[in-house]
Amino acid sequence: MPALTLCALQIMLSLTAGDARLDRPLPVPGTDDVFQYDDGTAYWVTWDGLYRGTWFHMDDFFPGAGGFDLSQLEFWFYDVGGMSWDTPHFFAEVWNGGSGGPETQLDQTSVTALNYAPCYSTYPSPLQTDPDFWSLINTEMSSGGWPSVVCDNTPQASSHSFFSDDFIAWEPWIVQGPTANDFLIRAYGQFSPLDESTWGSIKALF
Repeated sequence: MPALTLCALQIMLSLTAGDARLDRPLPVPGTDDVFQYDDGTAYWVTWDGLYRGTWFHMDDFFPGAGGFDLSQLEFWFYDVGGMSWDTPHFFAEVWNGGSGGPETQLDQTSVTALNYAPCYSTYPSPLQTDPDFWSLINTEMSSGGWPSVVCDNTPQASSHSFFSDDFIAWEPWIVQGPTANDFLIRAYGQFSPLDESTWGSIKALF
């Protein structure tokens, strides 16, 4: 098969699969005050699903948290050569909901994606979320799932990054192993005050 035809076939297969691996891993810096599941390295990009999101379970960061005051979301994207975005615009959405999927919408903000640079949805008055909430990338402004979000190459013990076309069935984004790798979607904020019974149980440990 001619090299050019093979190259075209590989691009078509990548488009069908909805994801691609970067030529080399790229570092994605973080800070001490960010809540993230990703390992800090860009390894894959994906445009799977009309919706892509990270389920944040605050017990993973602080057991017994009463909720979360969300001040900012951080997203990382990558424009793969030969498969350029038809639009850099997307809706950043925040929903309450557990591992089964988003349930109650708290916010929708239009954001412009950047190529291999952080972009943000900021909430001057922090959004008060449940201990379980979702940060979603809604790509309905695109005809092909763009912009393509950056993902790491390290599965967690449980799945936290999911995609969906119908907002009903949510599939973990899996490229290896039994659990999902993670989208580079990060949250900034602080835990809401714990209720008295939770404080009591924590104090009893010391």
